[in-house]
Amino acid sequence: MVSMLRKTTLTWSAGLLALAVPGAMTALPAAAQTDNKPATPTFVTAGLEAAIEKARVEWGVPGVAVVIVKDDKIIYAKGFGVRELGKPAQVDADTIFAIGSSSKAFTAAALAMLVDEKKVAWDGIVHDYMPVFELSDPYLTNHVTIRDLLAHRTGYVSGSGWLWTGSGFDRNEILRRLRFQTNMSGFRDRFLYANEMFIAAGEVIPAVTGTSWDDFTAKRIFAPLGMTRSYTSVVPLAGLQNVATPHGVVDGKLVAFPYRNVDNVGSAGSINASARDLAQWVRMQLGEGKYEGKQLISKASVDVMHAGQMVQRARNADGQFNEYGLGWMVHDYRGRKLVEHGGAVDGMRAGVAMMPEENLGVVVLTNRLPTQLVTAIQMQIYDAYLGGPATDWSAKYKAEEDKAKAAQEARRAAQAAPKSPATLPLASYTGNYNSKLYGPIKVALENGALTLARPTASAVLNHDRANLFKARWRSASLLSVFGETQIGFTIGADGAVTGLQMGSDAFEREK
Repeated sequence: MVSMLRKTTLTWSAGLLALAVPGAMTALPAAAQTDNKPATPTFVTAGLEAAIEKARVEWGVPGVAVVIVKDDKIIYAKGFGVRELGKPAQVDADTIFAIGSSSKAFTAAALAMLVDEKKVAWDGIVHDYMPVFELSDPYLTNHVTIRDLLAHRTGYVSGSGWLWTGSGFDRNEILRRLRFQTNMSGFRDRFLYANEMFIAAGEVIPAVTGTSWDDFTAKRIFAPLGMTRSYTSVVPLAGLQNVATPHGVVDGKLVAFPYRNVDNVGSAGSINASARDLAQWVRMQLGEGKYEGKQLISKASVDVMHAGQMVQRARNADGQFNEYGLGWMVHDYRGRKLVEHGGAVDGMRAGVAMMPEENLGVVVLTNRLPTQLVTAIQMQIYDAYLGGPATDWSAKYKAEEDKAKAAQEARRAAQAAPKSPATLPLASYTGNYNSKLYGPIKVALENGALTLARPTASAVLNHDRANLFKARWRSASLLSVFGETQIGFTIGADGAVTGLQMGSDAFEREK
């Protein structure tokens, strides 16, 4: 469920956008053969392809799909590497990957269609369309608009993701529980990335039309664009061919693992698609809402989505401005405006980007998380297209990530406290815990060790020191995203356990 800020890796704790470091490098197969029929554009040289393949190996990414759109045509489509580490099947432009927060732009587009039909308005009050939408502050409940949801400017401070990860909650229950988030910031004061608000935005669609976000997206976007290998759920993937496998780092080693069902995240990041399908999506976006002669979204609505609505940072490292539109990030590079959105979900990272002034679009999909490879490839392609001096973006980002990793390890070493025995007997920590926002947790004693269980996630609690433990998730996908999560128990004046802290999130012990 975490949407990429350039050169920054956010945390989408359903799995979207997780900050971690690559594991040991693994020898990976060579690039697959090109599968695009159009003539290779002059700016896509053997040198550029070699750089992409070299970067893929350096970052330890099993497979990559790259598609380039120019002047309403797919001019390049190629796969590099394999769908699953240790297996021969290669990636091509039709391989399906999870795209995570790149799904957000589809939600904005679906709402744009309803704006065009005058069923909603960008500045319409969400609560008027969907009375179940309530936040902890009544003022916000009665003033938050669709534009606010889509521009990440509600002031809602996104949690760690436990609202959907492991909770077993469906979208309706997630929506109902938003009112219990009391950690709020200034309304329309600053950019605060919140997957929860995009889940809410997607639920406006069934509230207004009676059609689920999934069905609306499939019928009104996938079908007209001929996106026949695109799905809003992982469920159909089990019966399909040519599907990439997620990969992540567990205990310093790159491993493959199954898809985790993130359907409850829906409109914030549950789409799975091929690069070729996403090229059709890019063609429609670059065509100002028109595809194959048919206007699917008005130009006026596309212009609104592609326009900055909230400043992320006054400047970005490679340009002059960095803003967020409606489901799109908007910034500049070498004097050109870029409209893009990345995404990450357990074991996958994606990027969908456009340079509208050049009528150029680039889609990069990978089957490993975390990695900056997506951004590096996009930037490499921009440089090849624009000409002039080029930067080795892969080396640049790799050096920055290695430096950040070293600094993080140094901080951990400096903050490490000496081990000490548990304050209480292990059985004293067992019991049921609950949070109005995040739901239940059960702590039990099994074979001499504490375990932690949520409705759809579980872990073994390894003692760290005093009343602190580390939850080692039994799911490889969760472990690759979260690592070992710190669990702390709070003790009352009478010496009994009163609550549990999972990271920064509090759960009260039930009596």
